[in-house]
Amino acid sequence: MYFSEEFVLTAYKGLKNIDPSIGKSRQEKVSALRHLLASCELMKSYNTELVNLKVNENKARADFIKAVSRIVALDEQGNYTVDFDLDFAERSDYGVRSNFFTTRLKDSRSHSVEYPGRPKALLHMDNEVVSLTKDINENLKSAFNIEEIRAYLVLWLFRGENFSFTSEKISSSELVAELDNKLKTIYPSNIANLLVPTDSELANVMSMCSTHLANEKANLGIILSLQAEATDESTVKEKAHVLENNLSDADEVYVSATKLLERGSKGILLSGPPGTSKTWYALKLAMKLTDGDFNRISRVQFHQSYSYEDFIEGLVATGSIGGTEPLFKPKFKTFVNLCLKAKNDIDNNYYLIIDEFTRGDPSRIFGELLTYIEADYRDIEFILPYSEEKFYVPQNVIILATMNPYDKSVIDLDAAMERRFEIIELAPNRDILTSFLTKNSVSGPVIGKIVNFFNTLNRYAEHGFGHTYFKDIKSEEDLIILWNHKLKFILEKMFKYKEDALKEVRNSYLEVVSEEGKGKIK
Repeated sequence: MYFSEEFVLTAYKGLKNIDPSIGKSRQEKVSALRHLLASCELMKSYNTELVNLKVNENKARADFIKAVSRIVALDEQGNYTVDFDLDFAERSDYGVRSNFFTTRLKDSRSHSVEYPGRPKALLHMDNEVVSLTKDINENLKSAFNIEEIRAYLVLWLFRGENFSFTSEKISSSELVAELDNKLKTIYPSNIANLLVPTDSELANVMSMCSTHLANEKANLGIILSLQAEATDESTVKEKAHVLENNLSDADEVYVSATKLLERGSKGILLSGPPGTSKTWYALKLAMKLTDGDFNRISRVQFHQSYSYEDFIEGLVATGSIGGTEPLFKPKFKTFVNLCLKAKNDIDNNYYLIIDEFTRGDPSRIFGELLTYIEADYRDIEFILPYSEEKFYVPQNVIILATMNPYDKSVIDLDAAMERRFEIIELAPNRDILTSFLTKNSVSGPVIGKIVNFFNTLNRYAEHGFGHTYFKDIKSEEDLIILWNHKLKFILEKMFKYKEDALKEVRNSYLEVVSEEGKGKIK
C-alpha cells in the first residue's frame, strides 16, 4: 500500500514550515537540505563518512542526482520543487549541475568550504570531498526547523514507497516504527534518528487527513497543477505575504520609481548595502505597479552558476538514445516566457524582479538581449540561437533588480549594462527601523537605545548597515540572539582592522540590554 494522495499533499504543504518567508530564504534552505540528505544517502550507501564528488567520479555524481530526486522530484521527467510551494523547475539533473552547491564544490578545490554559508553550515567540503559538519544536529534544529518539519519530511521522502500494510487504517505508532526502519536503511544513524518524528508529531499530521493509505501511488501532478490554480486572490496572498499591495502613494521609493518609468525607463536597480529593504521594495513596487496582479510578475535570483540557458532559452533532454524523439529540444525560460505573456497584453506592464543582480554575470546571462532590453531597441526582431525563432522584447516588460554594490565577491556592472538601468539608492533608514520596533510592541526607551546603537554603527560602517536586521526584534532575548548569532560575526569581520570602532559599537549594543542581559552577550 502507498501513502494516499491527500496524505502526500499534506506533507508537501507542511514542508513550507522550513521557513515561513517567501522567496530566496526558503529556497536556500530547501536547496541546502536536499544536498545534505543526498550526501547522507551516499554516505550510507558507500559506508563512508566522506563522499567524493569530484567531476571524474561519474558513479558518485549520478548517484547524487538520484538521491536529490528523492527529496524534490515531482515526476520522472525532471520536474521538481524549488521551495515546497509553487516554484517549480524542470531539469533532468534536478538542477544539481548548475547551482550554488556545485559552485562551492569547485571552490573547495583551493580551500575548505562550509555549506551553506547561511543560515548555518550542514556540510564541510574539502577538495570536492563532502562530510557532515560537527554541529549538524544543532544546526538542523536551530536554523532549519527540522523538529517541526520532520513528520512532513519523512512522509514526503517515502511518497512513492510500497508499504506492506494490509489495511488502509494504521496507527501513528505503527507508522513511526515503519518509517524508523526505512530511514535507517537510507541514512546514517545520527541523521535517521533526527529525522524520525515522535508519535505525537506524526499523529498531528495524520489528524489533518481523512485517508492515509491507498492501493495506488499518489499522483504528484496535482502539485504541479497548484501553480495553474494559484490565480485567485486568496492563493496569491497566501503565496506572497509581503506582496500585499499596500505601499503608500507617498512612499519616496515608489514616487522615484514612477517618475523614472514615466520618463521611459525600462529597468530600475535598487542598490544598497545588506538589510536596506531592496528585495522588499522590488516586490512591493511590482505589486503596486500591477495593482496586485501577481500574474504579471516573474521573479528570479542570479547566482554564479546562473546562465543564459537558465534565463533566456536552453536545450532540455526530451528523448533517449535509440528513440524516435530528439535527445534535446530548445525550451524558453523565464525572461522569454514573460515577454510572450506581455506581447498578448500590450495595455499592461509586466515586471521581472531579479534579485542579487550582480551575484551572477548579467552580461553573460542576458547575452544578445543586452542590446534588446534597451528602450530604443524594444520591438525589434532578432533570432534566438537555440530555437532559431524570431523574437523581440516588448515595450511593456520592465526589469526591477536589486544589488549590493559593496559586496566584494560579486561582479561589477560593466558600463554597457549599467547604462540600461536607472539606479535608486536605498540607505539604512532610522524611520523604518523605528516602525519595525513600534509594530513589534517594543517599549519606547528600548527603541531609543536601539536607534542610538544603529546611529553609532552607521557612523563607523563604511557602506552603512541596514535596518532589516532588527525587523523581528520583540524582546531582550531576541536582541541577545541577534548579537550572539549574527551581528557579532558580521561586525568582527567588518571591523577586522578597527578594534576601537568594534569596541565602541559593542559597548553601544550593551547599553540596549539589561544588566542581566549584558552577561549573556558574547
